[in-house]
Amino acid sequence: MSALAPERSSATRQRLPPEVRMRQILDAAQLEFAERGFAATRMDDIARRCGLSKGGLYAHFASKDEVFEALLSRSLTLPDLQDLPQLGGATSARGVAEWLVAQVEACLRQPGTVATFRLLVAESERVPHLVQQWQQQVVEPHQRQLAESLARAAAHLGCADSVLVRHPWLAMAPALHTMITQLLFGKCPQAGPGTSFTPSEASARDGYVEMLAVLLETPANAERM
Repeated sequence: MSALAPERSSATRQRLPPEVRMRQILDAAQLEFAERGFAATRMDDIARRCGLSKGGLYAHFASKDEVFEALLSRSLTLPDLQDLPQLGGATSARGVAEWLVAQVEACLRQPGTVATFRLLVAESERVPHLVQQWQQQVVEPHQRQLAESLARAAAHLGCADSVLVRHPWLAMAPALHTMITQLLFGKCPQAGPGTSFTPSEASARDGYVEMLAVLLETPANAERM
């Protein structure tokens, strides 16, 4: 057993590509924060979990706050909407809605998304400055991009002043509903091509698509009728 110890020590000191080491650190931080809570977790705990010295960890992150911020940015990524105005074969409101729901599903199926969302909910009152920073640097720019992309796509479809264009945040309602459901009932969708849905998941997905399609087609002035 003792003969193996030097080999393990050598492995932990192995120089890894920065992206691999960063992934290890954030994976370790996610586990430590989930087990201990943000306040009780020390940089030493994260370093130990991923096989780094404390100095090695500080070479990547100056503080625990920076680790938490990086974890939010990595695991709570928002859909890439750059292709929304072009959409290829999507020539109807339902086609746009299908595309949006597919982007949301792709984000939710990334490893760690639901676990990080659970952490965000649990720790938001303890680290409001980090949550606010994430909102300002990630969420708000994404919302602006979403509004612009939806406006262009809707104009192309002839429904420029629709409810969804007027209130673009509604496009993210399926993501929030899905994550809250997963937090309550503990079921996380599995990543991978050709993933099948349970009947309830398929029904929810159809509901998301139908809702977004209706909101995209409904004129905004119809809200007041």
